[in-house]
Amino acid sequence: MKHIATYEIHDTFRITGRGIVFSGNILDGEFLTGDLIKFDFNGQILERRIKGIDAGMRVAKGKPNVGIMIETINESEISDLRNWEPNQAIAKIFRSDE
Repeated sequence: MKHIATYEIHDTFRITGRGIVFSGNILDGEFLTGDLIKFDFNGQILERRIKGIDAGMRVAKGKPNVGIMIETINESEISDLRNWEPNQAIAKIFRSDE
C-alpha cells in the first residue's frame, strides 16, 4: 500500500441506512472512494475502506470541510464511532497496490 494523503478528523456523524461519516480537513494529498483510511480509535489502529467523499461548503482554517463515509463491520462499531471524540485525530490514507 502507498500513503497518498493525510486527513484530520474533527467529528463523526451517522447517516441512517448508510453508515458513519467523518468530518474534517485534508491536510495533504488526494484520495478516492475505495482507498483505505487508517486512524487511531481509542488506542487501536483501525483500517477501513472509504465508501464516499463529500466536499462541503464550510471552510475552516482556510481548508474546505470534507466528509468521508467509511465501511464499518457492524452496528456496534457504528455506535462506537458515533460516540467517539476524535479531537483532530490524524488519519493516513492509502491506495492499495491491487
